[in-house]
Amino acid sequence: MTDINSLFKKSSESSTAGPATKKRRLDDLSSLLDKYKSGTSDDSSLPGPSKVRDDLDDNVAENADLPDEPLEDEEGGRFFGGGLSEEQKDVIDFVNNYDDQLGDEKYDKVWIRKQISKLDRIIKRNTQQRVKFYDNPSKFLDSEEELDRTIKSLSVLTEHTELYPAFVEHEGLQMISSLLAHENTDIVVGAIQLFEELTDEDVQAEEADLEVLLTAAAESGMLDELIVNLTRLDDSRRVRGSEDKPIREGEDEEPERAGVFQILNVIENFTALQTTTDILLVNNSGKGGAGDTSLLPWLLQRILVKEKPVSQNKQYAAEVLSIILQKSRISRLHFARQEYNDKNLGELSGVDALLRALASYRHFDPPVEDVEAVEFFENVFDSLSIVVQEDLGKDKLLENEGVELLLMIVKSGGKHGKARAVKVLDYALSSGGSSPLAIDFVNNSGLVPLFKQFMSSRFAEAKYHRSAEKGSVSHVSLDALLGIIGSLFRNLPESSEQKLKLVARFVEKSYEKIARLLQLRNFTTERMDRTDIVIEGERTAFLKTKPTKADDLEDWESDLEVRDAEWYLQRLDNGGYRLQLIDIVIAWLVAEDGDDDLGIKTEILKQLKEGNATLNDVKNTLEAYRNEIMPKSEFEEGEVSSDANEDAEQRYEASDLAEMLTVLMEFL
Repeated sequence: MTDINSLFKKSSESSTAGPATKKRRLDDLSSLLDKYKSGTSDDSSLPGPSKVRDDLDDNVAENADLPDEPLEDEEGGRFFGGGLSEEQKDVIDFVNNYDDQLGDEKYDKVWIRKQISKLDRIIKRNTQQRVKFYDNPSKFLDSEEELDRTIKSLSVLTEHTELYPAFVEHEGLQMISSLLAHENTDIVVGAIQLFEELTDEDVQAEEADLEVLLTAAAESGMLDELIVNLTRLDDSRRVRGSEDKPIREGEDEEPERAGVFQILNVIENFTALQTTTDILLVNNSGKGGAGDTSLLPWLLQRILVKEKPVSQNKQYAAEVLSIILQKSRISRLHFARQEYNDKNLGELSGVDALLRALASYRHFDPPVEDVEAVEFFENVFDSLSIVVQEDLGKDKLLENEGVELLLMIVKSGGKHGKARAVKVLDYALSSGGSSPLAIDFVNNSGLVPLFKQFMSSRFAEAKYHRSAEKGSVSHVSLDALLGIIGSLFRNLPESSEQKLKLVARFVEKSYEKIARLLQLRNFTTERMDRTDIVIEGERTAFLKTKPTKADDLEDWESDLEVRDAEWYLQRLDNGGYRLQLIDIVIAWLVAEDGDDDLGIKTEILKQLKEGNATLNDVKNTLEAYRNEIMPKSEFEEGEVSSDANEDAEQRYEASDLAEMLTVLMEFL
């Protein structure tokens, strides 16, 4: 039987709608979004409006010997009439009147009903012809082309987003959703393209209208159909090979690559709302509780396909995953919990898949010129950083030997890889429930690369401390290193072999690491002093503007409250946060050497005195920090669990940290 998809493409290329369906390569992501929009053709052989040729010189040569004709000034003559016959005038008048009618067309609910009714008729006619002429695709080709044009014509809704609710009410969205199961992949891709345009952020629809559209799309099963088509439009067969659907010689994968890209674009558009973001990975409609939408296993399998160079779709799959995990805690917990048994990959979890993707970069960074590979690399690290902040994610990181891999990257990876791995370890160790990870960190010789980075000559330069770390991914973050050291002190069991090894690092080589720690403190306090001078000047100037009228006082006080919050954040960014990390480590060292048996406390006091500071200054830092994080409301016993309310877990963690600070202050 003739392949309808190829037949449909051939006909489209030779019709006036041809340029609208011509596929473009995915070299430029932005150009792909215009893939199915109407274009113009320079091929004069195509039917449609004639191409005007510049034959002026030929006409002049042909008429050179003809006598000049006088211009006729009377009305209806050549001067006023342009040399047109009455029949030609009638044609032009008809076209002008038709254009005026189009310009005056009213886009309202009536128009919506007409368009949806038209779409319904065309879909039914196409279905009937497909059944009747199932063995002769050329017989239903016209209805297929008409359906394709009608789908594209609905893109005008992007200019009338207030009609989205009416479009949903009259089942227009349901019809578009049904086309995702169409046998012709061009029709499928056209329907996907339409929905992508309707939900694109550049459309600037009102949030309420967009919510109606996205919610209806989720409830109508459109999301499920999109996910089904991700498998149907398999864009990686040529790379990885496929026994179920082998690539044929001469077969073009470009349409399928375009379709996958557009589906991922639509899925990203679903993240505009929290409610629709939460259902992208988790299906809560089943009676048995939360299930899988099948999007997650597809994303995991797609990012694990080995490609060189990395394709845009592989990078986009990693980006979409990181966006969903960042915006939805339900998805993060589901991601950490789910296990899959893939025929190609074996038993697989989400964290395991991310670690496998990063394993390829354990000794080097992706080349800078390979933009897709660099973005893929960063997106995978972002996803891992997000997930390991959850207790379930920490468990999976430990279970899949993630600490060992991350330390391998810190030891022998590229510059960007080292910086990213250190940040992931900081996130993983940052809570009070990270004791198993902390032990594993030390057991895998993590102290060696940790303090090698800590003693880097870069941190000993005063110029490094004159400005805030701007989230650079090219250098290891000092704040992340300090965070890891503080977390190890907090999470390693008391008097354990691992904690003794940590303390010993600060004693060896004549307390050089204590000297570095106090050097960092001096640099940080100097920067904070400069910042405090600026803030105090701004605050004094603002206080002078205090109004005398009672009516204006309330607004002024509100403005002052906002400015105080801004000044507080400015102080944190300019050394306040780092000082908290440093002083926590100092307090832990003093606490671990309570009787000064190791000489740690004596060395700290000496170094503090050289910087005109005392242990009381350290205590003041911890006290201010404790007061900032102390929960405003108490939590109930048993309120916190792996699936509990996120606010309750944050209050529990803050309360636990505040209690730790209180204990440390007693040693000071």
